[in-house]
This record gives sequence, C-alpha cells and structure tokens, in this order.
Amino acid sequence: MYWGVMAGNMGWGIIEEEGWRKGPWTAEEDRLLIQYVKLHGEGRWNSVSRLAGLKRNGKSCRLRWVNYLRPDLKKGQITPQEESIIQELHARWGNRWSTIARSLPGRTDNEIKNYWRTHFKKKAKPPSDAAEKAKIRSSRRQQFQQQQLQLKQQQVQQQQQQQFQFNLDVEGIISLLEENDHRVPSISQETHEMVNMYQNTSEQQSYLYSMFNVNDNVSAPNEEILWDGLWNLDDIVPQAKLVYTA
Repeated sequence: MYWGVMAGNMGWGIIEEEGWRKGPWTAEEDRLLIQYVKLHGEGRWNSVSRLAGLKRNGKSCRLRWVNYLRPDLKKGQITPQEESIIQELHARWGNRWSTIARSLPGRTDNEIKNYWRTHFKKKAKPPSDAAEKAKIRSSRRQQFQQQQLQLKQQQVQQQQQQQFQFNLDVEGIISLLEENDHRVPSISQETHEMVNMYQNTSEQQSYLYSMFNVNDNVSAPNEEILWDGLWNLDDIVPQAKLVYTA
C-alpha cells in the first residue's frame, strides 16, 4: 500500500490490491498501449499487461484506446450535422450509444453520450406527473366543450326545421280555409238556382243529386253543406208543387 501511495504522488496513479493501476494515464502508458496495438491489433486487451508491461486491466486498456488513442478519432466539437444525426438516431434507438456511434465515424459512444447528457438531457426530460395530469384535464375539457357545441348546433337545427314545418302547415291550413270561404257561397247559390229550375219531378231531383256529387275532391265541410241543401230541397219541392197546383 505504501508503494501505491508513493506512486500516486509521483504521477503513476494508484495500484490496486490486485496489482492494477487506476487514475490518469501517463504519456509512457499511452506509448506502450499504442505500440501493443500496432503489433497485436485490437481485441486482445487482457494480454496487454503481460505483453506490454502495463499495470492496467483489459477494460481500462480498451477504453483508453477506443476513446482517446485511436488514430481515426475526430478532434474538436460536435458539428451541427453530427448533432442532428445524434438527435435523429436517439429518437429511434434511445440510449444505445454504441449503435449511434457506428453512424458517426471518428466519434466514440462515450463522447456521444456525454454530449447528449450535456446538451439535450434537460430538454428531453419527461414531463412531471402534475404536468401530464394537467395536460389530460385540458384535453378532456376541450373534448367536452366541443361535444356541447355540437349538441347545441344540432338542437338549433332541429328547432329551425320544426319551425319551418310548422309555418308550412299553418300556411296550408290558412289556404284551405280561404278556399272554402270562396267556394261555400258559390255552391249555395248554385243550389238555389238548380232548385228553381228542376223542382217539378223526382227524376229531375235525382239529376240534381248526381250533379252535386260529381266532384270527389270537395272537402268534408262542403259535402255537409251540399247534403243540407238536398234535404232542404225535399221541403222546397212540395211547397213548389202546391203553388203550381194552385
């Protein structure tokens, strides 16, 4: 443990109980790792400590190479074009940073993750329960108001249709009454004229009756008037005969 503390003070990091060092990498460690990858390639990270003499575990060597030492890594800030790609792919795949990094050559999954958390996490923060409930209440209120408005419009239309039909019915009744008012005096006058002309024989009375019923479209009140005229005719004819005989 004493050697670990002393090494940390000298810039060599801290040596764990298993013998692995932790902390910042030194330039010498970076040189040894780059030389190892040139000779053996990527992927055999657990052999670095044995073949290169590094006191770093395999995971630490891989992350150091992938995130900092790879020759194809891009330096500098994320460009606006890369930012739009990150937003689009995050909307599709979520926090699958390794998958997103495959579409951004030269950018690491760790770099993309840090950039997202720094620039977009607060913007993409899901709404709170209170805000979500308020949104639901507002939506329901709007739906209720729309339903009430539609119902009121339907009621107004029904009332207008009923009023229109009522006006038509009233106009028809008034027209019928006016027609009857004009026809009744005319029929009564014709009846008296026919009585005066055909008051001699029963055959003439039958002919008069057939003439009164020739029109089937006469309304009920007019038919009653005609019948009254016929019954009165029976009273008139005998009187006429008496006068004629005398």
